[in-house]
Amino acid sequence: MFSEENMLFADAGFFNFFSFKLISGNPSTVLNHPFSLVISQAMAQKYFGTQNPVGKTLKIKTDSTYSYLITGVAENVPSNSGIEFSFLAANSSLQLMTEAKSFLKSEYIQGGAFTTYLLLKHPADSSKVQKALQTLVKSDPGSAKDILQLTALTDTHLNANFGDSANIKYIRIFPIVAGLILLLALVNYMSLTTARSTLRAKEIGVRKVTGASRKSIAMQFYVESALFTTLSFILGYILCYSLKTQFLDILELKIDASFLYSPLMLVALSVLLVTTLLISGSYPSIILSAFKPVITLKGKMSKQAGGVTVRKIFTTLQFAISVGLIICGIIIDRQLYYIRHTNTGVDRENIIMVPISNSFGKQYQGFKHDMQALSGIKQVATSHYPMYNGYDMFFMHNKTSKEEIAMPVLSVDAAFIPTLDIKWKIPPVTASILTSPKKVVINEMAISKLKLAPNPIGKVVDFGRQQQYEVAGVVKDFNFSSLQGTIGPLCLFITPDNNGDWGTQGGCLFAKISPRTNLPTLIESIQSIYKKYDKDTPFNYTFMDDAFNQQYKAEDRLASIFSIFTAITILLAGMGLFGLAAFTIEQRTKEIGVRKILGASLSSIASLLSFDFLKLVLLSILIGSPVAWWAMHNWLQNFAYRIHIQWWMFGAAGLLAIVIGIITVSYHALHAAIANPVNSLRSE
Repeated sequence: MFSEENMLFADAGFFNFFSFKLISGNPSTVLNHPFSLVISQAMAQKYFGTQNPVGKTLKIKTDSTYSYLITGVAENVPSNSGIEFSFLAANSSLQLMTEAKSFLKSEYIQGGAFTTYLLLKHPADSSKVQKALQTLVKSDPGSAKDILQLTALTDTHLNANFGDSANIKYIRIFPIVAGLILLLALVNYMSLTTARSTLRAKEIGVRKVTGASRKSIAMQFYVESALFTTLSFILGYILCYSLKTQFLDILELKIDASFLYSPLMLVALSVLLVTTLLISGSYPSIILSAFKPVITLKGKMSKQAGGVTVRKIFTTLQFAISVGLIICGIIIDRQLYYIRHTNTGVDRENIIMVPISNSFGKQYQGFKHDMQALSGIKQVATSHYPMYNGYDMFFMHNKTSKEEIAMPVLSVDAAFIPTLDIKWKIPPVTASILTSPKKVVINEMAISKLKLAPNPIGKVVDFGRQQQYEVAGVVKDFNFSSLQGTIGPLCLFITPDNNGDWGTQGGCLFAKISPRTNLPTLIESIQSIYKKYDKDTPFNYTFMDDAFNQQYKAEDRLASIFSIFTAITILLAGMGLFGLAAFTIEQRTKEIGVRKILGASLSSIASLLSFDFLKLVLLSILIGSPVAWWAMHNWLQNFAYRIHIQWWMFGAAGLLAIVIGIITVSYHALHAAIANPVNSLRSE
């Protein structure tokens, strides 16, 4: 007995409509009959091993148990597909399933159980098709005000990612940061290549004297750069392949192994390699090939092209990027801390949520009673959905403005409000009235949206289709979904505790755990009770605060990747400053010797040399800070509840950059300061 996900029902023409491939079975007939089932290659391996599963049956249990005949095996769905399935059953099966009757009879268009795909003859016809569909909608009096909007399939994968399977915001950010790291590496290579040009000066001079053209010398340096770049590219690809698993674990993503070898990826990598080759060899070949043979053979290189100024610009750019990423990392970390610790109007601490299958049936009250009796459980409650994992949606009509309002609805029992410590704005007259027929509890935002009186107790609200409920109480606004959005209107239907629907329709039990309770022992006891009432369904549980934090997994990924990227950029910037310091101090060897002979102290020389480089770090802080502020200000707009960007965040990043700069430069500065001035003056 396994609990499985990704089971879909589809029309008979599914495999002719889409490009999913069948390993076995006829695409035109595999879903022709009720209770036909196509399974993925992975599921075929899981349930049948090396045997051919076609012609065999799987029993699938919903409210009832049904036998499905396997008519085909499909290739595993590609990891980049917006449509995912492990089991694909014939749509005609639903007409014979008891639990499907309610939504097959439903006349609602919004929030239906089916997604409809249309294959247009011409993409330009979408507006015509949309008008035709709108005509059909208007023919239904209950849906006359609804507006249908067609969405291109290519837009649904990244832009309609309600499950956060592919967050387009961060998909755009990561390539930018990766590009900045590559830019830093290229800058380092070009800077260090030209900085060590004195070692190649006489070679270039001799070659020019013997007749070599500037073009041939430039080509030589291009070839050398190409060799370094190609070798680095190969090593980078090996690193990518070796660390792919760990990297994808951080991102919580699944990407097929074949992705790295796909034609599109190989073309993209080839373009990246060629671009890197062109950039890496450009500056060194232009600068070094321009050396004048008379000057180079005399050993006078200090005034040649490609001097210190360009390398200082490179170093400043590197540190500016590093400072910007450090600031971004600090702000992201503070925002994540804020949303996890802000008051959401709900007590999330020490609450465990246990999903309830429909297998409990009428025994659910016994299960709930046994849970309440456990030592360490303070209080239990029930809801149709776990918190932060869905709600029902009704479309209500505002009688005043005739506006249609999308109203989230939670079906809960009477213990739900006190268990989660939700506060009353206007409590009910009596507690018993909450579970009376046709009563509803609303939040403060619902009063505003529905244009009700400040005290709406006793007022009737219309849920459409002749469904009218009387307001029995008002709770204070609380966050029932992500903090990225403002608190919306909400209705709570309080179902009597002894209602048998909890065990037949499924739901979620909330258990408030007492402080200082031994959690492993308690969870074992909960599992034991669970198995007493439902032996077939695997036991599962989630802590409510974990479910809350799970809403921000995309931001957690961003923080993790930013930490890695920032560390890499700091390392690259430090390498660039280290190389620049080595080159610059080498050029000032004679000056340092003269200063020491004239009585300059060790500390004054070290300070003089260090200060020149710290000026570059300070300039990089001034450049990187406003860019980081702009980027993070825009990012924070995604959250309805957000921190304020404060000065200390920039100060901390700047201080870190200065410390790194001092550590990087101090080695060369101290080494030059303690050198024997006699040797320094002889170096001429």
